[in-house]
Amino acid sequence: MSQLTQLKQHIAAVGNDAKTTAQGLAGFKSKFGQAVGQVTATIGGSAQNVDKDMVQALQAAERQLDQAIVALQQAAQVAHRYASSI
Repeated sequence: MSQLTQLKQHIAAVGNDAKTTAQGLAGFKSKFGQAVGQVTATIGGSAQNVDKDMVQALQAAERQLDQAIVALQQAAQVAHRYASSI
């Protein structure tokens, strides 16, 4: 097997892994989003700073999950395009 063929296979595998991971994170994000909503509804009206910090931390994590999903989807697309081009 040539090095070019091996490279193509490795890049395609990375793309597949990125796509699979993005899909898994999307499923997790759905469950996580529901949990964040429940926690926010339960303690969101509290005046305690520790409660506000908790809600903000969960919401920040949720936003970062969205960013990770998008980044992995983009990486998968680029990897597949590149592997197809070589």
